[in-house]
Amino acid sequence: MTDVQLEDIGTVLEPTPTEEVAPPVDPYAAKRRYYTASSEIVIEGGRRIQVLTDIDGNQTRTDIGPAETDDPDDDTDDDTDDDTASSTTDPFLPQKRSDAFSRMRALLSRFGLSELEGAVNSIITSGMVDLQDANAIVFALRDQPAYKRRFAGNAARAAAGLPELDPSTYIGLEEQYRQMLRANGLDPEFYNDLTDFQGFIEGDVSPAELQERINQGYRAVADADSAVKAQMKELYNVSDGDLAMFFLDPKRAQPLLTTRERTRKAQAAGIAARGKEQGGIQLTKDEAEALAARGITGEEAFQRFGEMGTLAGLYERLYGEEDINREQQLGATFRYDTSALDAVRRRQRQRLAQFEVGGQFARTSGATSGTVETGAGLAQ
Repeated sequence: MTDVQLEDIGTVLEPTPTEEVAPPVDPYAAKRRYYTASSEIVIEGGRRIQVLTDIDGNQTRTDIGPAETDDPDDDTDDDTDDDTASSTTDPFLPQKRSDAFSRMRALLSRFGLSELEGAVNSIITSGMVDLQDANAIVFALRDQPAYKRRFAGNAARAAAGLPELDPSTYIGLEEQYRQMLRANGLDPEFYNDLTDFQGFIEGDVSPAELQERINQGYRAVADADSAVKAQMKELYNVSDGDLAMFFLDPKRAQPLLTTRERTRKAQAAGIAARGKEQGGIQLTKDEAEALAARGITGEEAFQRFGEMGTLAGLYERLYGEEDINREQQLGATFRYDTSALDAVRRRQRQRLAQFEVGGQFARTSGATSGTVETGAGLAQ
């Protein structure tokens, strides 16, 4: 064995180093620092330091001004107004508080929480938060009933083990949902209330998933022909006006479980429409969904049900023949049940054989000259 061969063998036998798997990325890490678990003021070096501890145990320390002295010999009235007392150590404090309140008032208006202006004013004048940190002020509002109602989706997210969304992210998602529904021509009545999007946020539905529901569910039926819409009514009791509710409303869609299953129902309606149109049969909901689950497309259904229609006479059991039930007929038509396909072909051969010897199954159809209907299709 040559040196090159030995070297090659050594390379093959050399153990492959184990690749380190990177830890999963927390997409909310940048937001989580705002979710403070505790806040306290400590005195260090004659300065008041605000210590915020977030839910991950990380601390943020902010110098919020000089410590106030408590001189026991001071004869100053204890009821001195906070703003007046504080201004002796920070003459700009009243202006800082006014600026902070103006910023928060604009923010509350955007959140739809103007009713909390009084609570914000109390928080600002308490001296317990950094006036420059709007997130700290917002955090202090989280226990207010109005805040909980406005961002109600966060409670369900927390119960499901999902991270809480800060107000800006929460409202940003609502706006994306609204723009997407508007762009797809949905009736404004469907999304004219803030609670309309609560289910999406509770279920962690991304804008991309919502667009998929629109494209593969709602639009697939809303833009389809009248036969497909008729089957939505037949199979699921969903009228044209209820389509958006059926495919997009989280409360109505909850039993559907997944986007894939919602899509399958739209496909099932299309398959059932072609069955009625080409094969003259009304599929049940289970039959249509089973075909959709097998990946049967509308085009394939059109072709196969057309073939099934020409063999309608073959499926009528005559004396002495074994029954070919509905399940077998569909299995043979769409070629996924080989035993059923064999049974259909066997009956075809039997009837054709009887036709050839002048059996009782041959009769003139009268459709065209020289055409004879055998019950096994049309024979020329």
